[in-house]
Amino acid sequence: MFGSRRRAHHREQERMRAETAARNAREAAQRQADAYADQLRRMQEQANAQFQRQLQEYQRGYQAQAEATIEAGRMQIKALEDERAQREAATALQQRLAIQGAASQARGGAAASMKIAPAAASSTAGTQTFKRRPRQQLAPIKSTAGINVPTASTLNV
Repeated sequence: MFGSRRRAHHREQERMRAETAARNAREAAQRQADAYADQLRRMQEQANAQFQRQLQEYQRGYQAQAEATIEAGRMQIKALEDERAQREAATALQQRLAIQGAASQARGGAAASMKIAPAAASSTAGTQTFKRRPRQQLAPIKSTAGINVPTASTLNV
């Protein structure tokens, strides 16, 4: 290898080195771009996960607020129903009291119609009208009260 051949060989070597360096630079740039893309993807996933958590927190808060509002509405409805039931009971009581009052006034306005009964023809004084009750005879006490035998078969116990 002399002269031009040597220079050609060196130029070939330089070209190969330049191609290798360019290829290495492209591969390094590709690796760096892939790493950057991975890093961006991970950051995006983390941001999405954090956003999902925040959405879930907001959702829980809104759900709790909605449930509280619904419960307050239910309590208002129940209070209104209780009030309506009390009003109906009061109306019924007023009607009964009005009926009783009207009956009471009708009885109060009626004329007294008491009559004294005439005297009986024969009245007896004292205790003659009361009769004595007949005396009841007491049953004889059986002496075989604690023994389980017929009374006819016991002579003297």
